[in-house]
Amino acid sequence: MNKQERGWKQIEELAGSKGIDAMKEVEKFSPRLAKLALEFGYGDVYHNDSLDLKQRALITLSSLITQGDAGRGLTYHFHAALNVGVHQSEILELINHCSAYAGFPKAIHALHIFKSVVEEREKNNG
Repeated sequence: MNKQERGWKQIEELAGSKGIDAMKEVEKFSPRLAKLALEFGYGDVYHNDSLDLKQRALITLSSLITQGDAGRGLTYHFHAALNVGVHQSEILELINHCSAYAGFPKAIHALHIFKSVVEEREKNNG
């Protein structure tokens, strides 16, 4: 399996059809960026047994929160974290923990995004 195939497989495992659709949208507009993300981001970085997907999801969320992500990345990765078995309580604690390092405005912003993700998932599953 080449890096791009591993990348597609990894996205499917993390985010399912929504993840595949999101990357296909990137691919339509910028095939080069999609190729880089697929091969390096998902095909190389995620393809390693040293950390499991739950650990990687928490690391990714921590990074996005501390960067002050504007929302789309956090939304995608909150869904991915829940998809790979990270519990809602663990994500809430991660957000709380990040407040000490990133500040309350970034943590509260992330909390609002996470709340929207939880509400969307409850609406779609209920």
